[in-house]
Amino acid sequence: MTEQERHLIIGCKNGNSLCQKQLYLDYGPFVKGICLRYTQDEMEAEDLFHDVFVYILTHIDKLKEFNNLHGWLRTVTINKIIDHFRYKKIRSVESLDDLSTEPSEEPDDVPPIELEQLIHIINQIPERYRTVFNLYVIDKYKQEDIAQMMGETQTNIRTLISRSKSMLRTRIQNYINRTYSK
Repeated sequence: MTEQERHLIIGCKNGNSLCQKQLYLDYGPFVKGICLRYTQDEMEAEDLFHDVFVYILTHIDKLKEFNNLHGWLRTVTINKIIDHFRYKKIRSVESLDDLSTEPSEEPDDVPPIELEQLIHIINQIPERYRTVFNLYVIDKYKQEDIAQMMGETQTNIRTLISRSKSMLRTRIQNYINRTYSK
């Protein structure tokens, strides 16, 4: 951790508004990026972002180690997002007919997909699946940790991961077919 980050944390812990503003400016885009990755609606992401940052500023004293501000912000953000989803009681049941887990044929030569388009495709899958996919694939959480965070069984989490990958595979293949078969 840099000396500037240490100064920032100490200032935030002491309630220094200039340090709090600087933390917001320096790390706000990182936190907001995580929020956007987990929500489909930009307004919901914005609300989550502000709620998370208020929590960060009011609980920065819980940051014990000066060596991992980035990791602490990431963990706090993801935990607050999971709490948000738990509060919303996301327990929707999708039709099993729409959730085929059959492996699809993957072409040997896959055309490149722009990052923006890939994020758009990920944001199209249902919220529970997108959340589990992000936690497992993007944020590298273990299945048992995801199960505990979301109050689910590991079997349900494995199923959600498998189905989310299947949905994404299908949507990406459809995008490729539409884009490159013209």
